[in-house]
Amino acid sequence: MVRRVAIASLMLFALAAFPQTTAAPSFDVASIRPSTMDYGSYFRYLPGGRFSGMSWIKQVIQVAYGIEDYQVMGGPGWLTTDRYNIEAKAASPDATKDEINGMLQSLLAERFKLQFHRETKDFSTLDLVVDKNGPKLTPLKEGENFGCTRDNTEFCGMTSPADVAHWLRNVVGKPVFDRTGISGRYKILLTFDVYSQQGKTPPEGYDKPTLKDALHDQLGLKLAPHTESMPVLLVDSIERPDRKSTRLNSSHLGI
Repeated sequence: MVRRVAIASLMLFALAAFPQTTAAPSFDVASIRPSTMDYGSYFRYLPGGRFSGMSWIKQVIQVAYGIEDYQVMGGPGWLTTDRYNIEAKAASPDATKDEINGMLQSLLAERFKLQFHRETKDFSTLDLVVDKNGPKLTPLKEGENFGCTRDNTEFCGMTSPADVAHWLRNVVGKPVFDRTGISGRYKILLTFDVYSQQGKTPPEGYDKPTLKDALHDQLGLKLAPHTESMPVLLVDSIERPDRKSTRLNSSHLGI
């Protein structure tokens, strides 16, 4: 059964997810250059209304509009391969992160000629829920931190079911939503057979449980299949920035 949101609520959500680009302000100055990097990405919101980023353009679209990878569809293949360095500065030194993201929307429209339309699509998703025997989570004490160390052989650094759900998206290759209803901070470690999960043969002597068994035995959680209706951004057209105009008053960026 498809989980559908009331039409009015869905329209409000779609508008919130994809603000109108026409109302977004522009950076005072900006520089766009092809990057020589072939791995990684970063987005830095710096003091003084400055922004510094390096990424492929599909991810820039995600950040600018506050959506996930699977919610950006269409467009040429270079959206996921060509990386760019973006250095920019807002007119106001007090520009917020949300305001700068709005300026990224304008930059995509002005310099990359991005045009898109919105639709709602059904996605095959997974819900992270509590297993029948209840959760197996150890609460963190107030002020206690819990991270990764050199001794960790498990996946670590997560302190809530919401963190686990967000991390699992990259493991299972589809949207995962936290439906556990559990709040608070916990000591969360998870170890499972990453090779089999990726369709690979584990090395000899590698003996770890499946992801399903690991979630059940170690956290008292499980993944339940679902279908979710969500707004998407479909790229109608986009262009590589004109090399003659990739720099705009870059001497004034101060970055």
